[in-house]
Amino acid sequence: MIKEWRGFIQKRSNGSEKVNYDDPNFPSYVYCGYVYPSSTWANDPHFHDDVELLCVTNGYLAYNINGEEVFINEGDTIFVNSRQIHFNAPKREARTDYVIVIFHPRVLCASNIVENKYIKAVTENSNVPFIRFDHTDEIGEKIHDLMVEAPHYLGNEFLLTKQFYAIWEQVLKSLGSTDYTDYRYSDSQVDSLKAMLTFIQENYNSNIKLDDIAAAGNVSRTFCNNLFHKYTDQTPIENLTRFRVSKVAELLNSSSLSMSEIAYNTGFASASYMAESFKKYYGESPRSFKANHLHTPRGSFEITDTSASNTDTAILNTDTSALNTETPRQNAGIDCPRCKND
Repeated sequence: MIKEWRGFIQKRSNGSEKVNYDDPNFPSYVYCGYVYPSSTWANDPHFHDDVELLCVTNGYLAYNINGEEVFINEGDTIFVNSRQIHFNAPKREARTDYVIVIFHPRVLCASNIVENKYIKAVTENSNVPFIRFDHTDEIGEKIHDLMVEAPHYLGNEFLLTKQFYAIWEQVLKSLGSTDYTDYRYSDSQVDSLKAMLTFIQENYNSNIKLDDIAAAGNVSRTFCNNLFHKYTDQTPIENLTRFRVSKVAELLNSSSLSMSEIAYNTGFASASYMAESFKKYYGESPRSFKANHLHTPRGSFEITDTSASNTDTAILNTDTSALNTETPRQNAGIDCPRCKND
């Protein structure tokens, strides 16, 4: 199993994701990496205020944005707009290499007029949930080159900002004569799902039921199930259980609580049910996990659904050094000084 060590995303109080920036004082995350068919760190529906771009340098994969699956071939780039529910998954029976660039739009907001006319007009435009850039056209080729260059500027915030502006220029060009003043209207389905995801993340340690989750989104039980299936490919209870077991893993690693206490603190009715659920996703008992992963850095755990027909592993943040002597950027054919030190 190849493990990805970066990319842990924490939750804000409103349920959105808080990206683990390269530098907390400069809201961006630039990284080269790779995924395998068994890796589904992406199969975790989330949203964040940041915009996200990913280009495939070898292989292909799929992104799901607001329930729509988009395939990204080698050389292509996907732009995911701010606050869109999304996740990705490898679709290839071999490794797929990628470069990912995530940054908060405020990096580009040099003045109010720039922010309103060129930045918010895109990030708050409901007609632009995502853009797929094909490597065979001029803009797609240009943005791919900019993406591949971006890792070389890590550590130099000025040059990275310049690169982000160049990428944004291509985003604007791709929209052509679009009226950028058509700001985002509320998508009731996505808003309902965000409310329900937020409710789960804030109340996972309580005895919540499907009715409670549906009520948080102001929808019926049936429509609640339909929304989760459409946008996340999970049921509401599966999403809740998966989130709970991730919290169990954190407590196993960072606390001296007993199994019963951990079960109580994560919303499980009993230690035995917690252990059963934990093993389904992690492939081992909580006690075995604690022995094997004690003091592993936070967010460094795999989630494996062993009941699935194809073993899916959600890699949140793990170290590749013990498993592969090549760095991700070297594997992707990108000579990045920082990655050589990762």
